[in-house]
Amino acid sequence: MTKSVPLFSARFLFVRHGESEANAERVIGGSRDVALTDEGRREAAEAAARLAGEEIGSVFASPMLRTWETAEIITKSLNGPEVQAVEGITERRYGVWEGQPKDQFDRAQKPEGGESPEEFNARTIEALQPVVGRPPILIVAHSGTFRALRVHLLGVVAYDSVPNAQPIEFLPPASTGESWTMQPVG
Repeated sequence: MTKSVPLFSARFLFVRHGESEANAERVIGGSRDVALTDEGRREAAEAAARLAGEEIGSVFASPMLRTWETAEIITKSLNGPEVQAVEGITERRYGVWEGQPKDQFDRAQKPEGGESPEEFNARTIEALQPVVGRPPILIVAHSGTFRALRVHLLGVVAYDSVPNAQPIEFLPPASTGESWTMQPVG
């Protein structure tokens, strides 16, 4: 993969949505607009507590129900700014795999009726272009969005998941030639 110009130049925060109905069922949610579970709402409140000392100037979220509800719980708890929808950071479309057990498929492949990882990553990074230069920001989205950011900024290609509602801090390189880093918050 060729490294393009970094999407961001300043530190930002990322939170994957709280546990969704699809997560609880251990199936691929993808483009299905599933809600948070009670556990997911609790996780979102916990994420807000971890972010309590952070300066957050703008909050951008996928408009999908599970991410939007997570973002609203966080911003309400922090008396933060209004959540702004970014349509292009919705979760990867998994086509015929959606609703199926998530451990049955190789996410490096393109499912019938869905997006390849490369198509999804390109869509996600393009959709995030308007938020560049608006720090300090919080992005509330999906595990796939996290992977796309990690590929773009750190060059790490992996199909693991970030834990539900775990705030992650992305840090730009301290000097030229160094890489972006990331770490959990709280």
